[in-house]
Amino acid sequence: MIIRKSGCRILVLLIITAFNSTAAPRQWTNTAGKEITAEFISSDGADVTLLMNGKEIKYPLEKLSQSDRDFVAEQAKKPNVIKVAAETGWMDNITIDKPAFADPKEYLSSSNAKAMYKAFASGNFPNTWTANKGTAEEMFSYENGTMIVYVPPTYDPTKPMGVYLHVSPGDNGDSLQNYTPIMDRTSMIYISPKGTSNNQPMLRRVKLAVDALATVKERWKIDENRVCIGGLSGGGHIAMMTHAMFPQWFGASISHAAQSYLPQNGSVGHFPGLEVRDITGKDCKDHRWVVISGDKDFNYQEILKTSDQWKSARADYKFFDVPGMGHANAPPENFAEALTWAMGD
Repeated sequence: MIIRKSGCRILVLLIITAFNSTAAPRQWTNTAGKEITAEFISSDGADVTLLMNGKEIKYPLEKLSQSDRDFVAEQAKKPNVIKVAAETGWMDNITIDKPAFADPKEYLSSSNAKAMYKAFASGNFPNTWTANKGTAEEMFSYENGTMIVYVPPTYDPTKPMGVYLHVSPGDNGDSLQNYTPIMDRTSMIYISPKGTSNNQPMLRRVKLAVDALATVKERWKIDENRVCIGGLSGGGHIAMMTHAMFPQWFGASISHAAQSYLPQNGSVGHFPGLEVRDITGKDCKDHRWVVISGDKDFNYQEILKTSDQWKSARADYKFFDVPGMGHANAPPENFAEALTWAMGD
């Protein structure tokens, strides 16, 4: 292992011996005669990992045909040396260069995302969101995106890490370095995209968030089951809205010092185009929603009211009431508690 320090960055060159094939996709047959076309990635002797339609899948070796098992055995005789360059530590200007979807239309593939996009396009959102006056296409675009990223020094590409994605109410992102011990202890990568201020269109902020996540997933190995989005104030609204739009990528959201209004009595609340059932059930079933604030926050009384609404809606919701906390990001020890609950750890 070679470690080079450069400012707050550490470049780790990991040399891992594994057997891996870069052959073209081939036909695989299971013992029941069913066939698929996929690329061989690796095998641990019990399961085989295949790449099919851009997704990695695991399958028991014992359920494959004899010819397929023979093929896997041959790959094991050809060990390759895989070199993985992994940056760790705090990084201030990582370019967001991997769109979550190659085709912009695919951002709207889920029913929640489609409904919310339609609401914005038709102007069905709170009139206080003045930055959203324009075409939906303009709102859903950005240029030259960058982000703040922290990767724990223990990062190992063979052991995927979780992600905490934090949306800032300002355009410079939030470098919450006091959360470093929490990220280290929970084995989670911290992300905060820039350009997400309250003066930006809501959908632009959403796209920056999910594209930041996609970029990190391209450069570091991520545990898809341990991804949480959060944010401060208006960024907290965006975090919960993004969670609702893309429940396939987030299992939980944490809003710091900001209430989120559910749709009710003809009001869209902070979820234009959606109904309560879209947020608490269906694709969001078993997801967790968190608000963390305290009695010094000017939003405190509204948070208490909306907390009752979330509970009445039977959402898996929890309010972490921190005495003395104002309108700010949660203190590290309280954030750690909220994150642990949110992720079900």
